[in-house]
Order: sequence, then structure tokens, then C-alpha cells
Amino acid sequence: MLVVEDLQALPEQLPYPVLTIGVFDGIHRGHQAILRELVQRAKETAGTSVVLSFDPHPQKIIRPAEAPLLLQTRRQKEALLRRLGIDVLIRLPFTRRLSLCTAEEFADRILFSHGIREIRVGGNFRFGHRRSGDFATLRRLGESLGFQVVEVAAVQTRGWRVSSTLIRRALLQGRASWARHLLGRPYQMAGMVVRGAGRGEKLGFPTANLHPENELVPACGVYATWAWIGGRCAESITNVGFRPTVDGSSDAPVVETHLLDFRGDLYGKRLSLDFWRRLRSERKFSGAGQLVEQIQRDARRARLYFERVGRLPAAGNWPLNESDTQSEAERILDV
Repeated sequence: MLVVEDLQALPEQLPYPVLTIGVFDGIHRGHQAILRELVQRAKETAGTSVVLSFDPHPQKIIRPAEAPLLLQTRRQKEALLRRLGIDVLIRLPFTRRLSLCTAEEFADRILFSHGIREIRVGGNFRFGHRRSGDFATLRRLGESLGFQVVEVAAVQTRGWRVSSTLIRRALLQGRASWARHLLGRPYQMAGMVVRGAGRGEKLGFPTANLHPENELVPACGVYATWAWIGGRCAESITNVGFRPTVDGSSDAPVVETHLLDFRGDLYGKRLSLDFWRRLRSERKFSGAGQLVEQIQRDARRARLYFERVGRLPAAGNWPLNESDTQSEAERILDV
């Protein structure tokens, strides 16, 4: 996948470019529907699938105080787009100047000027200054500028339209299984393992403290997670919170994970965590003994849960195939 951050660096004469536009934060099941149609159409026309995404999120420029917490890092988004078969990612810098473009200016300067032949977007698509342009506007402009505009139906589940906003709400409420269902895969946080106080090891449950790169941290609690280290995967339990039993002095929630069947020093290594299910809320215990007993119960629950889910994958990451998670999510959805 070719990644460009300047439209001037976009190769000229791309074979029949088929485009979609959006932030695509999370690359959830709704996004995946659009992206799969895009890739399929590019194959049918011997063309090029192109994703035009904005960076940073437009709200960070227009209304910084109201900007949402992002579900993904750049690295995670690029990896998922690559796995879905996208040919070109345009990571367009979103500036104050760009935000002032009218819908007509955007269509002429960015779409028409670069030879786009087809555009596929959802029916709720908005663009241009103050989101003045909608799907009907884009279709009308396409007719005059010579590109075709096709609507991709929204993905609905349990009466809800799948959206990044809905997923953020689920994660901030600790509803990891519901977020997984909406994403079509577990929510993933990534970062480097940093040195902690070593209290977990003294209790017999060594933990890896994650310094997360993701903006959104799920609600406080204990989760059944998968931990990825260098292509290897291990079952784990992860605590997100303020550790009230051992210190409770943190200003921000700490993310620490205990790998159930892994031994080794993870300090300084890159770690990713897939959040499958919230096991319980965080709470304060009377002492270390009671805490150890609870961690043992958490570990047993996580093992039983993963026995129901199935075997760990041998390599790579969770497949982007909604059918792989949908049936399991329907059975044990925590909504």
C-alpha cells in the first residue's frame, strides 16, 4: 500500500482510481463495508482503490475542546487498510485553510484535479465548510465534473447504526464485547512496556505496564485480553485503573496486564492488547491476600472464557472477517 501525505506526491495517471473519503477512525464494520466495496470495484475495473483520510481529525482543528478520543493510532489504521487490500492511502493534512473550502472547491481541487473516476461513501457523508455538502451535493458535483458517486448502505446491528461514536461510548462504559461486535474484532491498544513498581511480581502475578499510544483507554476494570508480543499471542488479564489496594495515587488510569502462560522480561518491548470482555469493575480490597485470591479468580474466569472463544491464532492478528466474531458476540454479548 502506497501512503502519501501530499497530493502533489500522488502518482499521475493512476489506473481508474476508485475513492472513498473519511476519517475512518476504528475501521469498524461500517467502514469495512465501504472499503470492501472499494477494493472489489477496483478489481472489476483493473483500477486503483484509494482512501482519502484526514489527519488530524477535523475536530482537532475546528473545535479542539470537542475533538473525540481516537480509537486508533496511525500505525494501526495503516495496518488494517493494508490487510483489507487498499492500494493507496492519502493521509491529507487537515488545516484551517482546508476547513474553509466550500463543497464545490473541495470537489474541484481535490477530486476532479486528480482524476478520480468513482467515489463510494455512506449516505451520511458530509464535506466542505461547516459540513455544507452532503451525499446529494457530491452526486450533483460528480455529474458536472465527470466522476460517479455510489452510496454504500450503512451497517446496522440491534437497531443501531455502527459508528465510531457508538464504539467510543461502549468502551468508555467498559462494554468491551459490544465494542468488539461493532468493530468486527477486539479493540486494541498498543504501546511500549515501561518499568513499574514490581508489586505484581511480589504477589506472584508479574505484570507488564503498558504506556498506551492510543488516545482512548477503556473504562476502569479487569478485562480478559489477548497480548501480542512480536507476532506471538498469549491469553492475559488486564487491569485498567488506579490500583486502589496497592497505592491509589495515580492521576491517570494505569494499564497493566498479566500474561497467563508467559514468562520473560517484557520491559522496553512493544505490546498490543486485544480487549475481549470486561470481567469486573475495579475495587479496593482489604489487603494483599484478598487481592491475590481475586486475581486467581479473574485468571480462572479468563481461561474459561477463552475456552469458549476458541484457540489463539498462531501468528498475525485478529482476522478482519466479521463472521468470525459475530456469532460468538451474539452468544456472550455484555450489553
